[in-house]
Amino acid sequence: MPDKKAELQQFAKRISDECSLPKAGFSTDGIAQHIKNFYSEQRRFHKNKQKVGVSPTESTSCSTSEVEFTSAPTLPSMPKENQTKATCREKVTYNSEEMVRHCIAVGCVNRSNKVECKGLSWHSLPLNDSKRLKKWLINIRRTNTPKTKSSFLCSDHFAPECFQKSPGGVRGRLKVDAVPTLFSFTKVQTQRKAPQHRSNMATQRQETAGLNSDESIANAVPLTESNEVGQSIKEADNSQDQSLQLIINELEGKVKQLEHELKQERETRKTLEEKLNRSLFNIDNIKENDNLMRFYTGFNSYAVFTTVLNFLGREAAKQLNYTNTELVQNPPKREKQGPRRALSVENELFLLLCRYKVGLLEEDVAVRFGICQSLVSRIIITWTKFIYFRFSELDIFPTREVIEAHKPECFRNKYNGTTVIIDATELYIETPTNPEAQQLTFSTYKNGNTLKALVGITPSGSVCFVSNLYGGSISDKEITVKSKLMDKLQYGDEVMADRGFNIQELLASKGVKVNVPPYMNEAGQFTEQEMLNTRRIASLRIHVERAIERIKNYHILDFIPITVCKNGLVDMIFFNCAMFTNFLPPLVK
Repeated sequence: MPDKKAELQQFAKRISDECSLPKAGFSTDGIAQHIKNFYSEQRRFHKNKQKVGVSPTESTSCSTSEVEFTSAPTLPSMPKENQTKATCREKVTYNSEEMVRHCIAVGCVNRSNKVECKGLSWHSLPLNDSKRLKKWLINIRRTNTPKTKSSFLCSDHFAPECFQKSPGGVRGRLKVDAVPTLFSFTKVQTQRKAPQHRSNMATQRQETAGLNSDESIANAVPLTESNEVGQSIKEADNSQDQSLQLIINELEGKVKQLEHELKQERETRKTLEEKLNRSLFNIDNIKENDNLMRFYTGFNSYAVFTTVLNFLGREAAKQLNYTNTELVQNPPKREKQGPRRALSVENELFLLLCRYKVGLLEEDVAVRFGICQSLVSRIIITWTKFIYFRFSELDIFPTREVIEAHKPECFRNKYNGTTVIIDATELYIETPTNPEAQQLTFSTYKNGNTLKALVGITPSGSVCFVSNLYGGSISDKEITVKSKLMDKLQYGDEVMADRGFNIQELLASKGVKVNVPPYMNEAGQFTEQEMLNTRRIASLRIHVERAIERIKNYHILDFIPITVCKNGLVDMIFFNCAMFTNFLPPLVK
């Protein structure tokens, strides 16, 4: 604003000339006051956004499209009749555009009075349509959105399909069901181009590169130098091909080296795996060694081991249940019972034979096979019962015809009618805590607590009869009666036994002859015939002792804990060991 007197006079002169004001007599102070009021009104107008927004123009005409300030300043020193005319002449004009509109969208700074926003259209909230208004507010995502007539959204937030262009019009009209969807927090996903085949892309690049190179050479190089340029290009291509070939050869050499290293690593791994497998304790690592097979299983070879397993039944062995259901009244019926198998069928039988033959403790067996001790115990118990019932299905006492067909010559010459050779054997057990059990199992012959069994063999040496185990105090005659051996004998059979078996009278009623060594006479000396009979019987009866020795080679019978004596498990173990000896070569040839 001019503040000096001379500047005010010049400004008044310019005002009077531009506005054609009459040369009235008003002072320069009036002009200054008029100018101050003008600038104050302009500042107040820009601060108040609710008032009508106008912008000053250079036009001085008083048309109907222009408005004047409501508080037009008065000229204090001008006559009243000339003041109105001067006011009309001197009023400041503005373009009567719309109200300044701000976009209420989050992050949008568009405003109607900005030059860059002239091409935008402004749309108020659909206050009369509640459903549509709800959609607008949800998409705007603004807390406390102002729901007034002065709330607008610019056209940047509407998709092009939301507008309906009128015929002959420039701007489109917003559709009735249009909803804003374009905001700063929304992402417009561009459609991905369809994938192209790599070979086609490479060919296209080469063709494009060739065309571009040819065009650039044709445009940049004169025709006179085309041969030289072509030669240089060929040389460059040749050098590039050579370098690429070197790189390819180097990479091929590295690939071959890596393949060779990989092959060596695989061979090393295979060797280590084989070494590890050989270090494991299982049937696969000892089946080739007959000595180890004989030591751990009692069989002479792996073929005999396979024969025994096939006789027992591989498929039946796979269905064995390790869960003890003897004490359960209503055992649960499941498709697959018991724990998951940790060993194969062959290794389970091998585990049992190691326990039988070598007498390994369960803890030792568990460490060797890599399983827990409780599982070892369940496997032994289950397989013991399975083998016992499988062998019990057979009638191991042969007929007289079978015995006669396989009778050795030593029996044919001396005791041709011999059917079975019997003897008793005793096994040491743990001393029972019950006094009655102690008295029942105490053996005066062994001077300890034992269990006694009766064993019978054929003349060829195979075991044909095994009784249950009884207390060590039982006599030979009593165990013969309780074992029901007499039920197996027929009229005309001959039994060979030790002189302790006083069973001649029992078997005489069935027509069975008993061959025992003669007793000492009153003179205390055998006759020559008695001495000869004693030697003949002893030479043949020794085979039953050899058969019993085979049974006792299964060292699980060396000392029997009192816990194994329960539920008849020790009877099954003794019977199984006796049956395993029948898979050995004959004792008598």
